[in-house]
Amino acid sequence: MSDITNSDRAERARIALERYVVANGEIFENSSSEIADLIADLLHLAVRLDEGDDPVESTLRLARIHYEAEANDECGNQFGLRYPDCGRSDEIDIAATVWVRLCPEGTDVTAAECGDHEWENASTAKCCACGHCATVAAFGVKP
Repeated sequence: MSDITNSDRAERARIALERYVVANGEIFENSSSEIADLIADLLHLAVRLDEGDDPVESTLRLARIHYEAEANDECGNQFGLRYPDCGRSDEIDIAATVWVRLCPEGTDVTAAECGDHEWENASTAKCCACGHCATVAAFGVKP
């Protein structure tokens, strides 16, 4: 995990946004429309710097990848889940649907042709650190 938190990243972006707005001769309001204006201008810059087929799409895709990786890194797992009350993200069990192979001795999850396992926001989850049970949706963390 990085020493830089997502709160640090957000503050860094707020400072850049304020400078951008003031440089435009406007009054800084810390609003989503100011963020959209900055992003639009950054996309104009991306078009100038990148000679690819679709620099706007590739820039947005790369930014999303970075954002999700940073959000999940701070959360502690690749799914962005943590129980909000105790803050743990490394001891979450989820009731998932799995494929199993029927064998003479019973079932074998590793022998199944399809090794997929699935869950959804309505699936039951448990924080084994504090014992709380809820749906997966309740474990979602807004970075």
